[in-house]
Amino acid sequence: MLMLGVPGAAMAQQTLRVIDTAPNDVLNVREYPTTGARIVGVIPPDGRGIVPLGDRNSGWVFVRYENVEGWVSSRFVYPESPPIRRGRKLD
Repeated sequence: MLMLGVPGAAMAQQTLRVIDTAPNDVLNVREYPTTGARIVGVIPPDGRGIVPLGDRNSGWVFVRYENVEGWVSSRFVYPESPPIRRGRKLD
């Protein structure tokens, strides 16, 4: 599982976003980590907030997006930028 350390806060889970997908296309979420597996859902080309669930298999990552869990090609997802911290005390 990808984790992001945020100083002064509990560990937060790093989410993913869709990359390299045409504006008129979707990222397929599959039942198994293979292109021949049944499609159980889709993620829009600007999809964000994809939660990696820890499992990886030969270029595939198991994720949750909204109410769907399944495998996506790791080629089409990338970690989202961490949130910008504000309102901290400077020493």
